[in-house]
Amino acid sequence: MTDKELRKLKRSELMEILYYLQKEVDTLQKENESLKQQLENAQGGISSENLEKIIEAVKSAAGEALRGQSEEISAEENDSNDESGKETPEDPPETGNREDG
Repeated sequence: MTDKELRKLKRSELMEILYYLQKEVDTLQKENESLKQQLENAQGGISSENLEKIIEAVKSAAGEALRGQSEEISAEENDSNDESGKETPEDPPETGNREDG
């Protein structure tokens, strides 16, 4: 609504507009307070006990991941040592116990 249109309105119409605007402001203020309360509750939701449990779980998971990587590296090193360090014959030598017949 432009200034010109507002100036042409009757006093009762202006009062009605003010009434509904004030009602909307009150509703928005209540909603704002409710949202602030929800935000405070969400931020304070992690207790020190829960935080300690989370930290322990993360440490445990990190340790398991590191152990898994170490085992993979050890297995790869063992495989490479087996392949390069020892020669295995493709066909084992035959023994003299052979029956022809």
